Amino acid sequence: MFKSYPIVRCLSLLGLTLMVSPLWAQWGGLSERSLAQCVPPDELMSRGQVQRDPSTPLSISALEVSSLPNAPVIANNRVVVTRGDQRLETESLSYDPVSGVIDLPVLSIYTDAFIAIQAQQARVNIDESQGEFEVVDYRIAGAQGSGHATHVAMLNERSAKLKTFDFTTCDPNDPDWQLIADDVNLDLERSVGTARGARLMFKNIPLFYLPWFSFPLSDERKSGFLYPRFGASSADGLDISIPYYWNLAPNYDATLTPRWIQDRGAMLGTEFRFLKPNQSGQAVLDVLPSDNKTASNRYFASVDYQSRLGEQWSMTARLRRVSDAQYFLDLGGGLDATAIQYMPSDVMIRGRGERWSMSIAGDFFQVLDDRIPTQSEPYRRVPRILFSLDQPLGQWLRLSADNELVYFQRDEGITGSRLDLYPSLSASYRQPGRFVRAEAGMRFTQYHLKDAPIDRPSRTTPILSLDAGLVFERSLHKGLVQTLEPRIHYLYVPYEDQSDLPLFDTAPLTFGFAELFHSNRFSGADRQGDANQLTLALSSRTVDQQSGRERFAVNLGQILYFSDRRVALPGESVAKANQSAFIAEANWSPAQAMALRAGLQWDSNESDLGLGYAGVRYRGEAGLQGELLYRFRQDLLDQMDARFRYPLSERLNLIGRSVYSFQDQESLELLAGIEYESCCWAVRLTAREYIRDRAAAKQTAVFFELHLKGLGSLGRQPYPLFR
Repeated sequence: MFKSYPIVRCLSLLGLTLMVSPLWAQWGGLSERSLAQCVPPDELMSRGQVQRDPSTPLSISALEVSSLPNAPVIANNRVVVTRGDQRLETESLSYDPVSGVIDLPVLSIYTDAFIAIQAQQARVNIDESQGEFEVVDYRIAGAQGSGHATHVAMLNERSAKLKTFDFTTCDPNDPDWQLIADDVNLDLERSVGTARGARLMFKNIPLFYLPWFSFPLSDERKSGFLYPRFGASSADGLDISIPYYWNLAPNYDATLTPRWIQDRGAMLGTEFRFLKPNQSGQAVLDVLPSDNKTASNRYFASVDYQSRLGEQWSMTARLRRVSDAQYFLDLGGGLDATAIQYMPSDVMIRGRGERWSMSIAGDFFQVLDDRIPTQSEPYRRVPRILFSLDQPLGQWLRLSADNELVYFQRDEGITGSRLDLYPSLSASYRQPGRFVRAEAGMRFTQYHLKDAPIDRPSRTTPILSLDAGLVFERSLHKGLVQTLEPRIHYLYVPYEDQSDLPLFDTAPLTFGFAELFHSNRFSGADRQGDANQLTLALSSRTVDQQSGRERFAVNLGQILYFSDRRVALPGESVAKANQSAFIAEANWSPAQAMALRAGLQWDSNESDLGLGYAGVRYRGEAGLQGELLYRFRQDLLDQMDARFRYPLSERLNLIGRSVYSFQDQESLELLAGIEYESCCWAVRLTAREYIRDRAAAKQTAVFFELHLKGLGSLGRQPYPLFR
């Protein structure tokens, strides 16, 4: 069996031709004899889907009608029958009320919101719900699908047969591709169709042949093969996958994916999904037994689960496990795979009310980077309980609380629990063009430790802040408005010695514009940074009043320190600089198709650039696309990323990408390809060379994809070049 939703939809709609008879069953006589204006089928194809009302009256018009006693009713010359969105046009029609037989001896055209059908001749028995149609052409509304059938036989209300059936989304008179079947049977009662002698032709070349396959006649899923995916690489040779979809029940299914990798062997991928009113889930297990290269069993397993436990409570679980650290490098591939150091898993129960939120969670990691020593592995946090409160106290005051209770586990090193309480009281004044917010909080942190010099260390730290800003506006030409937004933020946190506190999940925050207004320069609760500092920031935006599109935005900011920062991580010294790095960010959209962005962090104390980036993106109407991005982070990153899609003609595109590391003085990725796209099919051929592992070993891969619009894709792409 072969699964293809577009084909299913096509054949399902074609079944409407077999249900013309109910239209005639309501023929109660010919009372109207006026000329009906014929509407071209192309205009009818633009109609949307409608809900048909059985009580809608039938309307019949013709230039000539004869109705004699005990004789068939005969209509000639521009016969038009309409009922709702349904319309039948012909030049000759006869109806025998005694036998219930309708004869359409000449060309007839039937249209509705779903399909347009043309038959050279037809004969329908409305009493027996039977009929035959000869030389049928059809077109699918809104789907560009069309095709032919030499003979359509309606056996009864629920079944039909078609002879020499074909389907395409190309020009039906000269199709580049066609799906052809010698015989097609439609079981409308079970919503299942079967085809014999099916073959897919592309440019008159047979791509595959199936002696028999079945398909659903509705949107319901059906078991069957999906389109194969294939590629090739210099490291592993050919790589072919043939997924099989298994429709187990209306609310759960599975996909089995046999995969053959030339130099590694055969593997099997499985995916199981289920969906219930209050819960859903997905489980994946990919297994490569006895990898020919590593002589080991390789696998990846994952479980994703969501459940609604009540109106305010829900549960989620994300579990991941992999056989070895090289699995994604060997069987996944890509630059992102080389950066995976930990495989996270977590389980969480979450509740939320109008003024509160709470979660009970557990998370743990599988270490994939074998260079990380055991004593440096991340802790398992089981359990981790979070509770937050946000309660207004009148018009200006607000009581907030961020609390955490967590137990840290690890095979080596200090373990134990941590209670972190942070209640705060804030007062806010906000009016158009100005705001002031003052906040006072107290942070209390208590530990219960094992294998530590002090088993119950604690910390109590007050935190005071004042945040204020102004917003000025002025009108510019062409409906633009520019703002000027100065802002100051003062933070005071007294120093407290925290050297006796462990480090469970704390690290320095990545410095950026948002961190200028943060109450702590560390993530996690193991360190609360001391502060006596003032942030000065200035923002400006230019906005189009009609569209709301932001044309230009710039953010500038810096922190002025009034005292040294004495709280530090082990191995770090006291920070004595009088000011932070200067931060500048800018985004500019000079035209709808172009966007530029840039940013930097300049440390005037060291006269050094700590971080910088600059990029431009262009998306033209003619299909031309390009992105150029430079990224720099001191001692870590110095890269240029360029990608493009260049149209050689209306249908032919060149695509490419280059990622170059100035720090390593080598290319991290090179991608080049060609795309051809017509109205009904597209083909992509891509070659890619990329870093395979941390040893800088490179791999070359070739990807081929043939996309038949309205049918599906054969092969695969390496990844989407533009999001």
